[in-house]
Amino acid sequence: MKAILLAPTPPPAGGIAGWTVRMMEAQLKNDWSIVVVDEKAIGKRQVFGKAAKRNFFDEVKRCHSIWQGLRRELKDSEAKVVHSCIPSVTLAMMREYICAVITKKRKRKFIIHFRCTVPNTTKGVVGHFVLKRLCNKSDLIISLNQQSTEYLKTITSTPIHLIPNFISHNELVAERDVRQELKTVLYVGGLVEDKGISDCLELAKRFPDIEFRFVGKGNGEFEERAQDLNLSNAIFVGAKDRAGVKEELKNADIFLFMTYFRGEGFSNALCEAMASGLPCIVTDWAANKDMIGDSGGIVVGIRDVDSAEIAMNSIKNKNIRQIMSCANIQKVKSKYTDQVVISQYIDAYESIINEDYTQ
Repeated sequence: MKAILLAPTPPPAGGIAGWTVRMMEAQLKNDWSIVVVDEKAIGKRQVFGKAAKRNFFDEVKRCHSIWQGLRRELKDSEAKVVHSCIPSVTLAMMREYICAVITKKRKRKFIIHFRCTVPNTTKGVVGHFVLKRLCNKSDLIISLNQQSTEYLKTITSTPIHLIPNFISHNELVAERDVRQELKTVLYVGGLVEDKGISDCLELAKRFPDIEFRFVGKGNGEFEERAQDLNLSNAIFVGAKDRAGVKEELKNADIFLFMTYFRGEGFSNALCEAMASGLPCIVTDWAANKDMIGDSGGIVVGIRDVDSAEIAMNSIKNKNIRQIMSCANIQKVKSKYTDQVVISQYIDAYESIINEDYTQ
């Protein structure tokens, strides 16, 4: 049997596109396979910042390509499920509603997989109307975190499965050699304001003896700000491939994630940091708290740099960092590897297919 994924592929890497690649590389149980209808943005549109603004004509071309690709793949009788992966923004939901209509006309099952924290992303009367229609049209909803799940329960009776993102089990370390001193703090992700970069720079200002390393793509704004503030301990190394990120994780002592990015759902960067055994300081946003729990790090409020400073001081203790390191490795091993999560997707596919045979 086959699942059709409606999802973007790189470039750019990261986010949903990174998940798509992991799914394409995965070994699926029960003789399932996948095919991707690429929903990649076209034109000059980017993931973050002003360049993320949609161009109407590009979006029309994109929608047409997606709908045509879906119709083509649905001709295969082995295709039983369409698995759509989007943030819950209005235009994307309108596009996927049409995908759901196409799917249902061909008597296949449609799953909507919200790659975000739904109440943070869906805005306005129109957005909430389209969200409800899309949920009710779907056979199953997949959410990334508890906040989304609880919210969706209030607007639809469609079954909801909470299934987190995942990383390869090969990225999980057996244990981490925790250093005595806290010397290096690491951030990995887009270099934009609502990923909390300004708050990270403020922390760098308060801890001049600790190196703060930023891995990711930006427009140079924060590098200039760090120079203006004479923050010689703020190091911007640019975007890196998987091997480069792995090396940065290996050499760090703490992972810092001060995000309040609207589209955040379940951070792969945070999951990779946990898998490497890094203690984490994170904001109470999206799935961060679900992931870290009570033992993998410290959760602070949005834009609460003072609390983050207190967390930094408390986490300097090696024994505390050792406990957090072990907790994060165990959490990823039990909850967030491909061996655990991908089986949940297949179980979800089969649960809605089997409804036809049990009715």
